Amino acid sequence: MSLRRKLLEIKSDWEKWGDRLSVATAVFFAGAIASNVGLFFSVRKTPSFLGAAFSWLYVTSWFPAAILLRDRERWIRAARIVRWTAVWSILLGIAAGASGGMGLFSAVCVMPYAVFTSLYSGLSQPAWVSYALPLAQAAGASLLFRRLRRKKGERESPM
Repeated sequence: MSLRRKLLEIKSDWEKWGDRLSVATAVFFAGAIASNVGLFFSVRKTPSFLGAAFSWLYVTSWFPAAILLRDRERWIRAARIVRWTAVWSILLGIAAGASGGMGLFSAVCVMPYAVFTSLYSGLSQPAWVSYALPLAQAAGASLLFRRLRRKKGERESPM
């Protein structure tokens, strides 16, 4: 099958392909967390091949999904909520670590921090990438949500 014919097939069944892309992104997200979350608590801290593969697959699928699924309100809303939750949990985790205490507040903050930073553990990077990527994704999802709301408002109130 030629590339042109395959692209035309994808375009004609876009709803089905969009669903597949959103499910794949969610699976890569869950796979990266499941594969890497143990590293946060281990001494070794080196990701497995599976953890690295899921991290890269998630990052490389999230940005095209954000572009291609920009008109799907449910996907954008979910991406926005998850990404801003990640940013806030990272900030709370940093605050809990800076206070030096291991009380209940630190334990509550460190668990989501461990989950969201371990998502990117498979990427070979300096430490700031684990903080910059969730922030970039959160900002991108918020901009897409704003764009979608503006388009919806224009459709509902034609002049």
